[in-house]
Parts: sequence; structure tokens; C-alpha cells
Amino acid sequence: MKSSLNKLRKLALNKSVGKDKRDFPPSVKFDELALASKEMQEMRDCYDSLLAAAAATENSAYEFAESLREMGNCLLEKTSLDDSEESGKVLEMLGSAQLELQKLLDSYVSLSMGAIF
Repeated sequence: MKSSLNKLRKLALNKSVGKDKRDFPPSVKFDELALASKEMQEMRDCYDSLLAAAAATENSAYEFAESLREMGNCLLEKTSLDDSEESGKVLEMLGSAQLELQKLLDSYVSLSMGAIF
């Protein structure tokens, strides 16, 4: 009777070991899938933060270009009001430089907008 019980235990032990072997690969696949999903979410988050930073940079460049345009126009208006020939030339040069910088920033904004979206 003891030998029958021992055989039954060994048989049950072998069956449970076999089940563990069959269960192992799907668990590994599930872990790999979970890891890949986590990495994909991290890449998505990184990409989203990169897009947000690029959009903020573009917005700042646009605002700066608008300020340069206003300052350049103001300087050019002052040249017509100024009686001094020398200071008028300086104001005109500054106004022209401001407007050129503004054009460069506008080009940057349009190029970065195309690259982002």
C-alpha cells in the first residue's frame, strides 16, 4: 500500500512539474509584452514632451519676432521725427536691423512649424 501511495505521489509530482514547464513560456511572453508596452508608453511620453517643448519654443520665437517688428517700426518712425541727421541714420539702421531679425525669426517659425506638424 505504501508503494502505491509513493507511486501516486511521484505521478502527481511529475504532472505538476510538467504543468509548470508548460506555464513558463506564456509567462515569459507576457512579461516581455508588458515590458515592451511600458517602453512604448515611455517613448510616447518622451515624444509628447518633445513636441510640447518645440511648440513652446516656436511660440516664444513668434512672440519675439512680433516684438522685433514693433520695435523696428517704432525706430523707423522716430527717424522721420528726429531733426538730427546723425541720430536719424542710427535709428534707421537699428530699425532696419530689427526688421531683418524679425524676418529671420519668421522664417525659423515657419520652418519649425513644418517640422513639428
